[in-house]
Amino acid sequence: MRLKSRLYIAAGFINVGLGIAGIPLPLLPTTPFLLLAAFCFARGSDRWHQWLLTHPTLSPYILAFREKRGLTRKQKWRIAGLLTVTMLATGAFSPHWLGKVVAFVFWAGWIIALSLYKSAEER
Repeated sequence: MRLKSRLYIAAGFINVGLGIAGIPLPLLPTTPFLLLAAFCFARGSDRWHQWLLTHPTLSPYILAFREKRGLTRKQKWRIAGLLTVTMLATGAFSPHWLGKVVAFVFWAGWIIALSLYKSAEER
């Protein structure tokens, strides 16, 4: 295996890791990292590229983007729930009132953006 392929595979796994971390963390995006991982795997290893595109948890993010379907209602609810918990904790532990206001503004902005984002049909 060539060095270039190994570097692409390593970069793919780093991006898969960041994408997985982005599933529960509302401010870390999942889809861009998984798309970058798919790009890296496509250039580094067909086997890992196929693994990513057929993975039961990770592939829906990539396929929804490819097919321009949007997020499913289940994905939207999961994102909204995790975002709410995170921003409630941020606001609760913020020692200053301004931190609470900023947490609320971020929460409200993300919830509005999420509600306006196109919903995909459930399969």
